[in-house]
Amino acid sequence: MFQKENQRGAPLSINYEASIRAMITRYIEGIPSVKALVRRLNEDVAFKLSLGFLYSERVPSEATFCRIMKTLRDHPTVLNQLNDALLSKINQEFNIFSEEVAIDATAVKAHSKSKKAENINVSSTVNQKSMSVEERLLELPIYPSWGVKSNSQGRHNYWFGYKAHYAATANTHYLLAGITTSAFIADVSVAIPLMGKIASLGVENTFVLMDKGYDAQAIYEKTHDLSFEPIIDLKRVPKNDGEIDNFYAPTCFLEYSYQYESFDKRYHALKFKRPETRCRDCPLNNEGLCQKVIKIKQGTGVRKYAHPGRGSLAWKKLYKKRSSVERVNAYLKENYQLNDTNYYKASRVVMEHQLIQLAYNLKTFCQQKLTKNK
Repeated sequence: MFQKENQRGAPLSINYEASIRAMITRYIEGIPSVKALVRRLNEDVAFKLSLGFLYSERVPSEATFCRIMKTLRDHPTVLNQLNDALLSKINQEFNIFSEEVAIDATAVKAHSKSKKAENINVSSTVNQKSMSVEERLLELPIYPSWGVKSNSQGRHNYWFGYKAHYAATANTHYLLAGITTSAFIADVSVAIPLMGKIASLGVENTFVLMDKGYDAQAIYEKTHDLSFEPIIDLKRVPKNDGEIDNFYAPTCFLEYSYQYESFDKRYHALKFKRPETRCRDCPLNNEGLCQKVIKIKQGTGVRKYAHPGRGSLAWKKLYKKRSSVERVNAYLKENYQLNDTNYYKASRVVMEHQLIQLAYNLKTFCQQKLTKNK
């Protein structure tokens, strides 16, 4: 990528391998700008040598780092391939692809001044199901725009910039995939592209954890197509005539909820048993009006019937792990300058987010290896 196009002219005098290491290390060390990075390289000889520069080599200038960023922008798949290779290596040692995956989006402010722009339409989740990963990614806009998100208190937060969508492992907190879009793009519109990127890594037969902003029928269907099991909170409580409860579990004659017991993988059916604590004192206990066990096939409503069953202790325990990606988002903003970009152009912001993702995974991998070897 950094080779000369012909044999004429002066030889290459820049150590590009060490320069890219410096660009990644900048985020790990919390160096605020490229200017500060160049100053650190000039002043700290040990830091310079640790990155692979020779003592006799001159430190790249700010303009050189700018040209490297431009080259990376012209080859957008390079950093993704590096991150995928790193994740494969991490999986061989720590088996991270078997963990649950949490998905969420976070607001990222732009460095440019706010301006009004006409937002374009993207394909619905129903249409995304039949599209390839490349087609889905190409149609997602990447330019600074106004966005709004509701916080846990129900208040609206507005910002001008982008949205960073991440998928993280629930236990070890590695970033498996990341997509940067304009701020106005809904979270649900990026769920299928994110899951497609996760599946391309070789992740399968695991749980995907999302909040109620991703509660859409097409998301459930595509998740099952990719051999995942969705754990998504309901956006609305179902209205019914008493035959089911708020979690779509069947009810008895007196409208007490059946309890989720297990999942039959052979028939893809959820097994519910009657509430024995209620049945003991029930006047209809010996009338034969209530079934002891009710089995419901998951295919009758993939949104309604997840396994483990909605509202069960097992489901709640899994859903609590979803907060792992929120902690990762907050950590990236606080320690990796995710919300403090110095770039005006959207294409360079995307490259910066990919460098942050790579730097974060590298540091997490090193910390995990050091902990293991203690």
